[in-house]
Amino acid sequence: MAAKDLITLARAYQDLTGVAGVDSLLQTLITAVSDAIAKYCRRDFVARSYDELYSGHGGRKLVLRAYPIQSVQSVRYRPVTVLKVTNTNPANVQARVSVTASGLTLVRVSGGAAATATVAFAGNATLTALAAAVSALGNGWSAQVVGDATNYGAWPSADLYVPPSWGDGTSSQGALQCVAGSFAELKLHTYELAGYQWDPRGWLLRAIPYTDPELVHPEDLVWPTGVNNLRVQYTAGYTTVPEGVQEACAQWVARLYYQTLRDPAIQNTASATSGGTAASTSYAAPAPGDPPPAVAALLAPYRRIVV
Repeated sequence: MAAKDLITLARAYQDLTGVAGVDSLLQTLITAVSDAIAKYCRRDFVARSYDELYSGHGGRKLVLRAYPIQSVQSVRYRPVTVLKVTNTNPANVQARVSVTASGLTLVRVSGGAAATATVAFAGNATLTALAAAVSALGNGWSAQVVGDATNYGAWPSADLYVPPSWGDGTSSQGALQCVAGSFAELKLHTYELAGYQWDPRGWLLRAIPYTDPELVHPEDLVWPTGVNNLRVQYTAGYTTVPEGVQEACAQWVARLYYQTLRDPAIQNTASATSGGTAASTSYAAPAPGDPPPAVAALLAPYRRIVV
């Protein structure tokens, strides 16, 4: 069962009377339909953790991508440079560093050939340890924690990575140039924001706490304007997927399963008798990618409306 699957195999079988022994096919259909429902409704349903960047807009309400919110772990802003990486060997005509999910990837080019080195977050838990590991690579590589090492040196190195909000990429910063004479500046959102409240509907609202050091005037009670200047870590989704969504998923899975048993070019036909006369009605299949009407009706209350 995939992490975002909306129903279990047992739930799928409830809508397939007399069917058994097709676990592999049903599991594939469940995962495919769950993904289709998420795209149709423009939201995920299964509760999970999120770590996302947002651009402040100067307003008082910040709308998060996932809801309902279960909890908020942190809201940070004001990204600053915490680690500088460079390559001082003049023989390396190119040098770049990237932040990936597992650590730093460092690429240098010398004599027309590229050489790649990696420094993992595992085993280098702090920024100080990460900088030392980069410098230990040799071949011109060096790194340093910016400012007073006691400020950022003990910060977790893995915090440099922010999972992409879209797609399945594994890199969040870089590739940044750091050839001799230049530095790649790796940033972190370091200022912990206190002045906010959250609404389960997916909103973060600016609010006055007992002490809010960045608030000078009440009119400043807005989300600071900037590009990707806010980092929000939170948990959202349903701990139990709503029954209406589960039934929609089960019905769609059942429909796709039955389609595997016949020629998909044949339309469903229903016959009825009225006044002794047989009547035949043909039902056209929905457009490719669209959910069947009954499924769409079940999903309607949960579909995210985008303006």
